[in-house]
Amino acid sequence: MGRLDGKTVIITGTAQGTGEVLARRFAEEGARLVLGDVQDEQGKAVAAEIGDAARYVHLDVREPEDWNAAVAEAKSAFGGVDVLVNNAAILLLKPFDEVGPEEFMRIVAVNQMGPFLGIQAVLPTMKEGGGGSIVNIASTDGLKGMNGAAAYASSKWGLRGITKSAAIELGRYAIRVNAVCPEAGNPNMSAPFFPGAPDLTNVPHQMMQAILKAPGEPIPGSRLRDVANMALFLASDESQSCTAADFVVDAGLTSGWYQKGVPSA
Repeated sequence: MGRLDGKTVIITGTAQGTGEVLARRFAEEGARLVLGDVQDEQGKAVAAEIGDAARYVHLDVREPEDWNAAVAEAKSAFGGVDVLVNNAAILLLKPFDEVGPEEFMRIVAVNQMGPFLGIQAVLPTMKEGGGGSIVNIASTDGLKGMNGAAAYASSKWGLRGITKSAAIELGRYAIRVNAVCPEAGNPNMSAPFFPGAPDLTNVPHQMMQAILKAPGEPIPGSRLRDVANMALFLASDESQSCTAADFVVDAGLTSGWYQKGVPSA
């Protein structure tokens, strides 16, 4: 018996990277899936490989009409929506004083407003169904600062704020809302900002270095299945007491740094 048997899940940003891994992992556990993205050919291919349990819809998370169409597809094909995973996001790495207003707002529109609109879209059908789970894929950049990431980090901090506020408001309807904060996601997101494919594994934390440099891991790489497994836990009935929380998947990166020279084990 799968951990998501009988549950209908909408996942955004499923054409590649974290979203694709999420879709495949959820399918392994019996979920019925509505997969959304703006990269239609890749998104359709993922859905086709998963099979009859998956439907693909064009979903620009900035557009309420696209959200309404995704919910309508979930209701038509599977009867409703039990889980929403807000995964779609875009990245901008640029010096603080070079980020223009339009660039900043584009990041906010996808990474912060998109999940906000998604929660609004699924709310009526989750109420009708007696509850549900909403999983927002945030980032450790929403827990800490990083140079070059003012727009992206602020959008992920904002997504955590949406998570907590929504959880407080929607708890009366048995709707849980949580955030997953991974350290790294789709390598294709960051690749355009690092021409020449530099070594990105030299992070100031030994556990994260070990994971990034593990055999078979992509660079900059992360264990995306770990992220998917955390989201799976929150989507399932195993996490009934979990809401308004941040679940960090970062190999301890945000715990602090290992200071060389300090007496320790």
